[in-house]
Amino acid sequence: MRKLNTVKYTVKAMKAFFQGWVVAILVMAAAIAGNIQAVMSQNVKTGNFLFAQTQIKADELELPVALALPELAEVFFKKGESSSGRVIGIDAQGQALSIQRNGKTAKIPLSQIARVVFKEEALAYRSNKSPIIRGGGERPTGKPVTWSGIPINNFTVKNSTQGQAVVKLKPPVVSTAQLQGIQSVARNRQYVVDEIQFNSQQQTVTILAKPY
Repeated sequence: MRKLNTVKYTVKAMKAFFQGWVVAILVMAAAIAGNIQAVMSQNVKTGNFLFAQTQIKADELELPVALALPELAEVFFKKGESSSGRVIGIDAQGQALSIQRNGKTAKIPLSQIARVVFKEEALAYRSNKSPIIRGGGERPTGKPVTWSGIPINNFTVKNSTQGQAVVKLKPPVVSTAQLQGIQSVARNRQYVVDEIQFNSQQQTVTILAKPY
């Protein structure tokens, strides 16, 4: 009789032991499932965020461009006259081009300007400050480009001494596919501006440039 009671007690103990393990396994499985779901949710959010960032970068590009130096760009007026000087700034709000020559600065209303032409044989600088000798052995490494209808405030002179400027490009001025091509060229080449044309009524500029 005592042996029978002992066996029954042992069986009950084993059942309780195994039930405890089953409960523990179920709890662990639920925790693991919760962690996996949280990680997947975080990855999806991260993926969406990175996708959104990629889309923003794909649809807009702030492109460094170089203005030919050392000193003079030719400013052609609509009435046929011309002037020259280093382009040091464009005032989108005041609708004026600032040029400097012999230490003196002048502001010219954009409504009077037909175009600004940079000399082909002039010196230019890449973003890393290495020189480009246009017309002195260095030739363009790609086709000329024309970007029309750029809002004036999307073109900024950053460093007039070295002729460094930035142009913000996005549709409809250029398509998304064109932006990708421009970005690909700009990875190891520098766009140098040949000419700037102004449309004061629409408050836009047209830029002609070549990659070096």
